[in-house]
Amino acid sequence: MQPAENSAPKDINKWISLVVIALGTLMSGINASSLNVANPLLSVYFRISLAEVQWVTTVYLLVVSVLMLLLGRVGDRVGGHKIYLCGLVVFSAGSVCCGFSGALTALLLSRALQAVGAAMLMATGAGIIVNAFPLSQRGMALGINVLVVGIGGMCGPTIGGLILTHFTWPVIFFVNVPFGILSLLVGLRYLRSNVPPPQNPPPLDIRGALLLGVIISSLILFFSGNFAGSRWFGLLFLLALPVFALAEKKHAAPLWDSALLANPRFSLGNLVAFLSYFANMAVNFLLPFFLQEQWGLPVGTVGWLMMISPLCMAVTAPLSGVLSDRIGAMRLMPAALVVFTAALVLMLFLGTAPVIPHFAAGLALMGCGMGMLNTPNNSEIMTAAGRKYAGYAGGFVSTNRNLAFCIGTAASAGVFTLLRQYFALTRPYADAYQLALRCIIAAAALVALLSLAICLRLKTVKSPEEAVGNGPRP
Repeated sequence: MQPAENSAPKDINKWISLVVIALGTLMSGINASSLNVANPLLSVYFRISLAEVQWVTTVYLLVVSVLMLLLGRVGDRVGGHKIYLCGLVVFSAGSVCCGFSGALTALLLSRALQAVGAAMLMATGAGIIVNAFPLSQRGMALGINVLVVGIGGMCGPTIGGLILTHFTWPVIFFVNVPFGILSLLVGLRYLRSNVPPPQNPPPLDIRGALLLGVIISSLILFFSGNFAGSRWFGLLFLLALPVFALAEKKHAAPLWDSALLANPRFSLGNLVAFLSYFANMAVNFLLPFFLQEQWGLPVGTVGWLMMISPLCMAVTAPLSGVLSDRIGAMRLMPAALVVFTAALVLMLFLGTAPVIPHFAAGLALMGCGMGMLNTPNNSEIMTAAGRKYAGYAGGFVSTNRNLAFCIGTAASAGVFTLLRQYFALTRPYADAYQLALRCIIAAAALVALLSLAICLRLKTVKSPEEAVGNGPRP
Protein backbone atom coordinates (compact mmCIF):
# COMPACT_ATOMS: atom_id res chain seq x y z
CA MET A 1 0.00 0.00 0.00
CA GLN A 2 1.38 3.39 -1.02
CA PRO A 3 1.70 6.23 1.49
CA ALA A 4 -0.96 8.90 1.34
CA GLU A 5 -0.09 11.81 -0.92
CA ASN A 6 -0.95 14.46 1.63
CA SER A 7 0.92 12.99 4.60
CA ALA A 8 4.68 13.09 4.98
CA PRO A 9 6.34 9.67 5.12
CA LYS A 10 7.29 8.77 8.68
CA ASP A 11 10.42 6.79 7.86
CA ILE A 12 12.38 9.56 6.21
CA ASN A 13 13.65 12.93 7.31
CA LYS A 14 12.42 15.08 4.48
CA TRP A 15 14.50 18.10 5.37
CA ILE A 16 17.79 16.21 5.53
CA SER A 17 16.91 14.61 2.20
CA LEU A 18 16.35 18.06 0.75
CA VAL A 19 19.69 19.27 2.14
CA VAL A 20 21.56 16.36 0.54
CA ILE A 21 19.90 16.95 -2.83
CA ALA A 22 20.53 20.69 -2.51
CA LEU A 23 24.25 20.14 -1.90
CA GLY A 24 24.55 18.04 -5.03
CA THR A 25 22.49 20.58 -6.96
CA LEU A 26 24.73 23.38 -5.73
CA MET A 27 27.82 21.49 -6.86
CA SER A 28 26.53 20.89 -10.39
CA GLY A 29 25.17 24.45 -10.63
CA ILE A 30 28.52 26.02 -9.74
CA ASN A 31 30.24 23.70 -12.21
CA ALA A 32 27.97 24.66 -15.11
CA SER A 33 27.88 28.42 -14.58
CA SER A 34 31.58 28.88 -13.76
CA LEU A 35 32.59 26.91 -16.85
CA ASN A 36 30.39 29.17 -19.00
CA VAL A 37 32.57 32.11 -17.97
CA ALA A 38 35.73 30.09 -18.69
CA ASN A 39 34.77 29.08 -22.24
CA PRO A 40 36.39 32.10 -23.93
CA LEU A 41 39.67 31.40 -22.11
CA LEU A 42 39.49 27.69 -22.95
CA SER A 43 39.20 28.59 -26.63
CA VAL A 44 42.41 30.61 -26.32
CA TYR A 45 44.22 28.00 -24.19
CA PHE A 46 43.48 25.13 -26.58
CA ARG A 47 43.62 27.38 -29.69
CA ILE A 48 40.14 26.41 -30.89
CA SER A 49 37.14 28.34 -32.21
CA LEU A 50 33.89 29.21 -30.47
CA ALA A 51 32.15 26.46 -32.46
CA GLU A 52 34.72 23.95 -31.17
CA VAL A 53 34.89 25.05 -27.54
CA GLN A 54 31.14 24.54 -27.21
CA TRP A 55 31.86 20.80 -27.18
CA VAL A 56 33.28 21.14 -23.68
CA THR A 57 29.72 21.99 -22.65
CA THR A 58 27.90 19.91 -25.26
CA VAL A 59 29.63 16.56 -24.57
CA TYR A 60 28.64 16.90 -20.92
CA LEU A 61 25.01 17.64 -21.72
CA LEU A 62 24.95 14.94 -24.39
CA VAL A 63 26.05 12.15 -22.05
CA VAL A 64 23.66 13.37 -19.35
CA SER A 65 20.74 13.43 -21.76
CA VAL A 66 21.43 9.93 -23.07
CA LEU A 67 21.69 8.27 -19.64
CA MET A 68 19.09 9.95 -17.45
CA LEU A 69 15.95 8.09 -18.53
CA LEU A 70 17.64 4.73 -18.06
CA LEU A 71 19.05 5.77 -14.68
CA GLY A 72 15.61 7.01 -13.61
CA ARG A 73 14.26 3.51 -14.27
CA VAL A 74 17.15 1.97 -12.33
CA GLY A 75 16.47 4.34 -9.44
CA ASP A 76 12.83 3.24 -9.30
CA ARG A 77 14.01 -0.38 -8.98
CA VAL A 78 16.94 -0.25 -6.57
CA GLY A 79 16.21 3.01 -4.77
CA GLY A 80 16.89 6.49 -6.04
CA HIS A 81 19.05 7.29 -3.02
CA LYS A 82 21.57 4.56 -3.98
CA ILE A 83 21.96 5.90 -7.51
CA TYR A 84 22.25 9.44 -6.17
CA LEU A 85 25.07 8.53 -3.77
CA CYS A 86 26.95 6.72 -6.54
CA GLY A 87 26.50 9.80 -8.68
CA LEU A 88 28.23 11.96 -6.09
CA VAL A 89 31.30 9.71 -6.22
CA VAL A 90 31.45 9.59 -10.03
CA PHE A 91 30.87 13.34 -10.44
CA SER A 92 33.62 14.20 -7.96
CA ALA A 93 36.05 11.78 -9.63
CA GLY A 94 35.23 13.26 -13.03
CA SER A 95 35.85 16.77 -11.69
CA VAL A 96 39.32 15.74 -10.51
CA CYS A 97 40.08 14.23 -13.93
CA CYS A 98 38.91 17.42 -15.66
CA GLY A 99 41.25 19.50 -13.52
CA PHE A 100 44.24 17.38 -14.46
CA SER A 101 43.44 17.30 -18.20
CA GLY A 102 46.28 18.78 -20.19
CA ALA A 103 44.78 18.28 -23.65
CA LEU A 104 41.38 18.93 -25.17
CA THR A 105 40.71 15.22 -25.81
CA ALA A 106 41.45 14.37 -22.17
CA LEU A 107 39.19 17.20 -21.01
CA LEU A 108 36.31 15.98 -23.19
CA LEU A 109 36.68 12.40 -21.90
CA SER A 110 36.80 13.66 -18.32
CA ARG A 111 33.73 15.78 -18.92
CA ALA A 112 31.96 12.65 -20.18
CA LEU A 113 32.86 10.84 -16.91
CA GLN A 114 31.67 13.83 -14.93
CA ALA A 115 28.43 13.72 -16.93
CA VAL A 116 27.78 10.09 -15.95
CA GLY A 117 27.78 11.19 -12.31
CA ALA A 118 25.63 14.21 -13.09
CA ALA A 119 23.10 11.97 -14.85
CA MET A 120 22.82 9.85 -11.70
CA LEU A 121 22.19 12.98 -9.62
CA MET A 122 19.68 14.58 -11.98
CA ALA A 123 17.75 11.38 -12.70
CA THR A 124 16.97 10.77 -9.04
CA GLY A 125 17.15 14.11 -7.20
CA ALA A 126 13.66 15.37 -8.03
CA GLY A 127 12.14 11.95 -7.33
CA ILE A 128 13.74 11.83 -3.88
CA ILE A 129 12.27 15.23 -3.06
CA VAL A 130 8.81 14.27 -4.36
CA ASN A 131 8.81 11.06 -2.31
CA ALA A 132 10.02 12.84 0.82
CA PHE A 133 7.42 15.64 0.86
CA PRO A 134 3.60 15.56 0.87
CA LEU A 135 1.67 17.09 -1.98
CA SER A 136 0.85 20.21 0.04
CA GLN A 137 4.57 21.02 0.44
CA ARG A 138 5.88 19.76 -2.89
CA GLY A 139 5.96 23.13 -4.65
CA MET A 140 7.82 24.67 -1.72
CA ALA A 141 10.40 21.85 -1.65
CA LEU A 142 10.99 21.94 -5.39
CA GLY A 143 11.16 25.73 -5.16
CA ILE A 144 13.92 25.50 -2.56
CA ASN A 145 15.83 23.15 -4.85
CA VAL A 146 15.45 25.60 -7.73
CA LEU A 147 16.63 28.31 -5.32
CA VAL A 148 19.81 26.31 -4.84
CA VAL A 149 20.14 26.03 -8.62
CA GLY A 150 19.97 29.82 -8.70
CA ILE A 151 22.54 30.16 -5.93
CA GLY A 152 24.88 27.81 -7.81
CA GLY A 153 24.35 29.76 -10.99
CA MET A 154 24.81 33.01 -9.07
CA CYS A 155 28.02 31.94 -7.33
CA GLY A 156 29.47 30.11 -10.32
CA PRO A 157 30.30 33.11 -12.54
CA THR A 158 31.71 35.03 -9.58
CA ILE A 159 33.75 32.05 -8.40
CA GLY A 160 34.84 31.35 -11.97
CA GLY A 161 35.82 34.98 -12.52
CA LEU A 162 37.82 35.13 -9.29
CA ILE A 163 39.53 31.82 -10.01
CA LEU A 164 40.45 32.81 -13.55
CA THR A 165 41.74 36.16 -12.29
CA HIS A 166 44.13 34.57 -9.78
CA PHE A 167 44.54 30.93 -10.87
CA THR A 168 44.40 28.73 -13.96
CA TRP A 169 41.23 27.18 -15.38
CA PRO A 170 41.65 23.64 -13.87
CA VAL A 171 40.89 25.06 -10.42
CA ILE A 172 37.30 25.62 -11.61
CA PHE A 173 36.78 21.86 -11.59
CA PHE A 174 38.51 21.26 -8.27
CA VAL A 175 35.97 23.42 -6.38
CA ASN A 176 33.34 20.72 -7.04
CA VAL A 177 35.13 18.15 -4.91
CA PRO A 178 34.38 19.55 -1.41
CA PHE A 179 30.67 19.72 -2.22
CA GLY A 180 30.73 16.13 -3.47
CA ILE A 181 32.46 14.81 -0.37
CA LEU A 182 30.17 16.71 2.01
CA SER A 183 27.04 15.54 0.17
CA LEU A 184 28.26 11.95 0.21
CA LEU A 185 29.01 11.94 3.94
CA VAL A 186 25.61 13.39 4.85
CA GLY A 187 23.79 11.18 2.34
CA LEU A 188 25.37 7.96 3.57
CA ARG A 189 24.18 8.77 7.07
CA TYR A 190 20.65 10.02 6.41
CA LEU A 191 19.40 9.40 2.86
CA ARG A 192 16.87 6.56 2.64
CA SER A 193 13.98 5.55 0.37
CA ASN A 194 10.37 5.29 1.53
CA VAL A 195 9.01 3.63 -1.63
CA PRO A 196 9.35 -0.17 -1.84
CA PRO A 197 10.98 -1.50 -5.04
CA PRO A 198 8.68 -3.21 -7.57
CA GLN A 199 8.33 -6.99 -7.44
CA ASN A 200 9.67 -8.93 -10.46
CA PRO A 201 10.24 -5.86 -12.67
CA PRO A 202 10.69 -6.37 -16.43
CA PRO A 203 14.20 -6.08 -17.90
CA LEU A 204 15.73 -2.68 -18.45
CA ASP A 205 15.36 -1.17 -21.91
CA ILE A 206 19.05 -1.32 -22.88
CA ARG A 207 18.29 -1.41 -26.61
CA GLY A 208 16.10 1.64 -26.23
CA ALA A 209 18.88 3.43 -24.36
CA LEU A 210 21.34 2.71 -27.20
CA LEU A 211 18.89 3.90 -29.84
CA LEU A 212 18.13 6.99 -27.79
CA GLY A 213 21.85 7.68 -27.66
CA VAL A 214 22.03 7.51 -31.45
CA ILE A 215 19.02 9.82 -31.80
CA ILE A 216 20.27 12.45 -29.36
CA SER A 217 23.86 12.33 -30.64
CA SER A 218 22.82 12.69 -34.28
CA LEU A 219 20.46 15.52 -33.40
CA ILE A 220 23.18 17.44 -31.55
CA LEU A 221 25.74 16.87 -34.31
CA PHE A 222 23.22 18.08 -36.88
CA PHE A 223 22.34 21.23 -34.95
CA SER A 224 25.99 22.09 -34.36
CA GLY A 225 26.30 22.37 -38.15
CA ASN A 226 29.92 23.56 -38.05
CA PHE A 227 31.67 20.73 -39.91
CA ALA A 228 31.44 19.04 -43.30
CA GLY A 229 28.87 16.27 -43.39
CA SER A 230 26.84 17.39 -40.40
CA ARG A 231 23.68 17.27 -42.53
CA TRP A 232 24.00 13.49 -42.73
CA PHE A 233 23.41 13.30 -39.00
CA GLY A 234 20.00 14.86 -39.61
CA LEU A 235 19.22 11.95 -41.92
CA LEU A 236 20.49 9.48 -39.30
CA PHE A 237 18.16 11.09 -36.77
CA LEU A 238 15.16 10.70 -39.07
CA LEU A 239 16.02 7.04 -39.73
CA ALA A 240 16.66 6.15 -36.09
CA LEU A 241 13.49 7.79 -34.76
CA PRO A 242 10.94 5.30 -36.18
CA VAL A 243 13.20 2.36 -35.24
CA PHE A 244 13.25 3.65 -31.67
CA ALA A 245 9.47 4.17 -31.63
CA LEU A 246 8.88 0.61 -32.88
CA ALA A 247 11.29 -0.89 -30.34
CA GLU A 248 9.65 1.03 -27.49
CA LYS A 249 6.20 -0.34 -28.35
CA LYS A 250 7.50 -3.88 -27.94
CA HIS A 251 9.26 -3.40 -24.60
CA ALA A 252 7.51 -4.05 -21.30
CA ALA A 253 9.17 -1.07 -19.59
CA PRO A 254 10.14 1.37 -22.34
CA LEU A 255 12.22 4.47 -21.83
CA TRP A 256 9.74 6.39 -23.98
CA ASP A 257 6.56 5.57 -22.09
CA SER A 258 3.48 6.43 -24.14
CA ALA A 259 1.18 5.91 -21.14
CA LEU A 260 2.75 8.80 -19.28
CA LEU A 261 3.20 10.99 -22.35
CA ALA A 262 -0.50 10.60 -23.12
CA ASN A 263 -1.13 12.74 -20.05
CA PRO A 264 -1.26 16.31 -21.47
CA ARG A 265 -0.20 17.80 -18.13
CA PHE A 266 3.03 15.84 -18.35
CA SER A 267 3.75 16.10 -22.09
CA LEU A 268 2.78 19.75 -22.62
CA GLY A 269 4.51 20.78 -19.40
CA ASN A 270 7.72 19.19 -20.63
CA LEU A 271 7.34 20.88 -24.01
CA VAL A 272 6.98 24.28 -22.32
CA ALA A 273 10.11 23.53 -20.31
CA PHE A 274 12.09 22.40 -23.35
CA LEU A 275 11.34 25.50 -25.40
CA SER A 276 12.07 27.92 -22.56
CA TYR A 277 15.33 26.17 -21.59
CA PHE A 278 16.38 26.10 -25.25
CA ALA A 279 15.79 29.82 -25.68
CA ASN A 280 17.54 30.67 -22.42
CA MET A 281 20.64 28.58 -23.15
CA ALA A 282 20.95 29.73 -26.76
CA VAL A 283 21.36 33.32 -25.56
CA ASN A 284 23.31 32.72 -22.35
CA PHE A 285 26.01 30.68 -24.06
CA LEU A 286 26.94 33.62 -26.33
CA LEU A 287 26.77 36.44 -23.77
CA PRO A 288 30.19 35.87 -22.10
CA PHE A 289 31.82 35.91 -25.53
CA PHE A 290 29.98 39.12 -26.39
CA LEU A 291 31.02 40.84 -23.17
CA GLN A 292 34.68 39.92 -23.57
CA GLU A 293 35.14 40.14 -27.34
CA GLN A 294 32.85 43.07 -28.20
CA TRP A 295 32.67 45.14 -25.03
CA GLY A 296 36.22 44.28 -23.97
CA LEU A 297 35.27 43.60 -20.34
CA PRO A 298 37.71 41.67 -18.08
CA VAL A 299 36.74 38.14 -17.09
CA GLY A 300 36.16 39.14 -13.45
CA THR A 301 33.62 41.76 -14.49
CA VAL A 302 31.93 39.27 -16.80
CA GLY A 303 31.61 36.89 -13.86
CA TRP A 304 29.88 39.51 -11.73
CA LEU A 305 27.49 40.47 -14.52
CA MET A 306 26.55 36.90 -15.38
CA MET A 307 25.46 36.27 -11.79
CA ILE A 308 22.54 38.71 -12.17
CA SER A 309 20.23 36.23 -13.89
CA PRO A 310 20.71 33.31 -11.46
CA LEU A 311 20.45 35.74 -8.54
CA CYS A 312 17.03 36.85 -9.74
CA MET A 313 16.05 33.24 -10.34
CA ALA A 314 17.17 32.37 -6.81
CA VAL A 315 14.84 35.04 -5.42
CA THR A 316 11.78 34.30 -7.57
CA ALA A 317 11.90 30.47 -7.67
CA PRO A 318 11.05 29.72 -4.02
CA LEU A 319 8.48 32.52 -3.94
CA SER A 320 6.77 31.12 -7.02
CA GLY A 321 6.87 27.65 -5.46
CA VAL A 322 5.05 28.80 -2.34
CA LEU A 323 2.63 30.89 -4.40
CA SER A 324 1.87 28.00 -6.77
CA ASP A 325 0.97 25.81 -3.78
CA ARG A 326 -1.64 28.43 -2.86
CA ILE A 327 -3.10 29.71 -6.13
CA GLY A 328 -2.10 27.06 -8.66
CA ALA A 329 0.78 26.79 -11.12
CA MET A 330 -1.20 27.78 -14.21
CA ARG A 331 -1.77 31.29 -12.93
CA LEU A 332 1.99 31.90 -12.76
CA MET A 333 3.44 30.16 -15.79
CA PRO A 334 2.00 32.40 -18.57
CA ALA A 335 3.10 35.52 -16.70
CA ALA A 336 6.58 34.06 -16.32
CA LEU A 337 6.89 33.49 -20.06
CA VAL A 338 5.72 37.02 -20.79
CA VAL A 339 8.50 38.35 -18.54
CA PHE A 340 11.07 36.07 -20.16
CA THR A 341 10.05 37.10 -23.69
CA ALA A 342 10.20 40.78 -22.72
CA ALA A 343 13.75 40.23 -21.47
CA LEU A 344 14.84 38.80 -24.82
CA VAL A 345 13.25 41.70 -26.68
CA LEU A 346 15.17 44.11 -24.43
CA MET A 347 18.44 42.27 -25.17
CA LEU A 348 17.86 42.79 -28.89
CA PHE A 349 18.78 46.45 -28.51
CA LEU A 350 22.26 45.90 -27.07
CA GLY A 351 24.87 47.87 -29.02
CA THR A 352 28.61 47.60 -29.63
CA ALA A 353 29.31 50.19 -26.92
CA PRO A 354 29.04 48.94 -23.29
CA VAL A 355 25.78 49.93 -21.58
CA ILE A 356 25.88 47.99 -18.33
CA PRO A 357 22.44 49.03 -16.94
CA HIS A 358 20.72 47.92 -20.16
CA PHE A 359 22.48 44.55 -20.08
CA ALA A 360 21.83 44.06 -16.36
CA ALA A 361 18.11 44.80 -16.78
CA GLY A 362 17.81 42.20 -19.54
CA LEU A 363 19.58 39.55 -17.47
CA ALA A 364 17.45 40.37 -14.42
CA LEU A 365 14.22 39.90 -16.36
CA MET A 366 15.50 36.65 -17.86
CA GLY A 367 16.27 35.30 -14.40
CA CYS A 368 12.92 36.39 -12.99
CA GLY A 369 11.03 34.81 -15.87
CA MET A 370 12.84 31.48 -15.60
CA GLY A 371 12.54 31.45 -11.81
CA MET A 372 8.80 32.14 -11.98
CA LEU A 373 8.34 29.37 -14.57
CA ASN A 374 10.53 26.48 -13.43
CA THR A 375 9.12 25.73 -9.99
CA PRO A 376 5.38 25.66 -10.79
CA ASN A 377 6.01 23.84 -14.07
CA ASN A 378 8.15 21.17 -12.41
CA SER A 379 5.55 20.73 -9.70
CA GLU A 380 2.81 20.26 -12.30
CA ILE A 381 4.87 17.70 -14.24
CA MET A 382 5.91 15.65 -11.22
CA THR A 383 2.40 15.68 -9.77
CA ALA A 384 1.00 14.42 -13.07
CA ALA A 385 3.40 11.44 -12.97
CA GLY A 386 2.55 10.33 -9.44
CA ARG A 387 4.80 9.32 -6.54
CA LYS A 388 5.43 5.71 -7.52
CA TYR A 389 7.05 6.75 -10.80
CA ALA A 390 8.81 9.82 -9.50
CA GLY A 391 12.22 8.41 -10.45
CA TYR A 392 11.29 7.91 -14.10
CA ALA A 393 9.49 11.25 -14.29
CA GLY A 394 12.41 13.04 -12.67
CA GLY A 395 14.77 11.44 -15.16
CA PHE A 396 12.50 12.45 -18.03
CA VAL A 397 12.27 16.04 -16.82
CA SER A 398 16.04 16.27 -16.38
CA THR A 399 16.66 14.65 -19.78
CA ASN A 400 14.30 17.13 -21.37
CA ARG A 401 16.05 20.06 -19.68
CA ASN A 402 19.55 18.93 -20.57
CA LEU A 403 18.59 18.08 -24.13
CA ALA A 404 17.25 21.62 -24.47
CA PHE A 405 20.52 22.98 -23.04
CA CYS A 406 22.52 20.73 -25.35
CA ILE A 407 20.64 21.61 -28.54
CA GLY A 408 20.50 25.26 -27.51
CA THR A 409 24.27 25.40 -27.06
CA ALA A 410 25.09 23.52 -30.28
CA ALA A 411 22.56 25.41 -32.39
CA SER A 412 23.55 28.77 -30.93
CA ALA A 413 27.27 28.24 -31.57
CA GLY A 414 26.79 26.71 -35.01
CA VAL A 415 24.23 29.16 -36.38
CA PHE A 416 25.99 32.17 -34.86
CA THR A 417 29.27 31.17 -36.50
CA LEU A 418 27.64 30.74 -39.89
CA LEU A 419 25.74 34.03 -39.65
CA ARG A 420 28.79 35.96 -38.50
CA GLN A 421 30.85 34.63 -41.41
CA TYR A 422 28.08 35.47 -43.86
CA PHE A 423 27.52 39.01 -42.59
CA ALA A 424 31.28 39.65 -42.46
CA LEU A 425 31.40 39.34 -46.24
CA THR A 426 29.76 42.77 -46.61
CA ARG A 427 30.16 44.38 -43.17
CA PRO A 428 32.90 45.19 -40.65
CA TYR A 429 33.58 42.39 -38.18
CA ALA A 430 32.03 44.19 -35.20
CA ASP A 431 28.82 44.89 -37.12
CA ALA A 432 28.67 41.31 -38.40
CA TYR A 433 29.12 40.01 -34.85
CA GLN A 434 26.36 42.28 -33.55
CA LEU A 435 23.89 41.35 -36.29
CA ALA A 436 24.52 37.63 -35.87
CA LEU A 437 23.92 37.91 -32.12
CA ARG A 438 20.68 39.80 -32.69
CA CYS A 439 19.45 37.07 -35.04
CA ILE A 440 20.06 34.46 -32.33
CA ILE A 441 18.26 36.55 -29.70
CA ALA A 442 15.33 37.21 -32.04
CA ALA A 443 15.00 33.50 -32.77
CA ALA A 444 15.07 32.77 -29.02
CA ALA A 445 12.27 35.31 -28.48
CA LEU A 446 10.13 33.55 -31.10
CA VAL A 447 10.75 30.23 -29.35
CA ALA A 448 9.69 31.82 -26.05
CA LEU A 449 6.46 33.03 -27.66
CA LEU A 450 5.78 29.51 -28.91
CA SER A 451 6.31 28.24 -25.37
CA LEU A 452 3.81 30.83 -24.15
CA ALA A 453 1.22 29.68 -26.70
CA ILE A 454 1.61 26.06 -25.56
CA CYS A 455 1.37 27.15 -21.93
CA LEU A 456 -1.93 28.89 -22.66
CA ARG A 457 -3.14 25.69 -24.31
CA LEU A 458 -2.09 23.73 -21.23
CA LYS A 459 -4.09 26.12 -19.10
CA THR A 460 -7.29 24.92 -20.80
CA VAL A 461 -6.59 21.24 -20.05
CA LYS A 462 -8.45 19.92 -17.07
CA SER A 463 -6.13 18.87 -14.25
CA PRO A 464 -6.65 15.13 -13.64
CA GLU A 465 -6.60 13.77 -10.13
CA GLU A 466 -3.20 12.44 -9.19
CA ALA A 467 -3.32 8.66 -9.18
CA VAL A 468 -0.41 6.34 -8.75
CA GLY A 469 -1.99 3.77 -11.04
CA ASN A 470 -2.09 6.22 -13.98
CA GLY A 471 1.67 6.61 -14.21
CA PRO A 472 3.92 4.78 -16.67
CA ARG A 473 4.40 1.06 -16.54
CA PRO A 474 6.95 -0.15 -13.99
